[in-house]
Amino acid sequence: MKCFITYFTIVFFMILSVSVKAGELPKPSVKTVMISGKIQDAKSNELLAGVKIECENCQKVVYSDLSGRFFIYLQVNTQQDFKIEFSQVGYSSKTIDSKALSVSAGNLEINLDAE
Repeated sequence: MKCFITYFTIVFFMILSVSVKAGELPKPSVKTVMISGKIQDAKSNELLAGVKIECENCQKVVYSDLSGRFFIYLQVNTQQDFKIEFSQVGYSSKTIDSKALSVSAGNLEINLDAE
């Protein structure tokens, strides 16, 4: 009888562990990306302070500093594209997707056109 209870307990926990693993969804692979650069007026090359930098899929917003520089750390899903939008009052906004970011190495130079 004691052997039966031990055997039953082992089988029960094996079934329980298999059913828990079968119900788990694969976790998306996430990586941290740091993007930095400077933002300037397209015509005058004047550095722009206070430009809003927003990641659509990451739900993160930062602003450029007084010298037009910025950096943003993003937690991104490696299987999903993301876009970053640069916008400021009086300027046309500019959007860059993750494919364009992977091509450009180093610091970004963003030029915004006045409206």
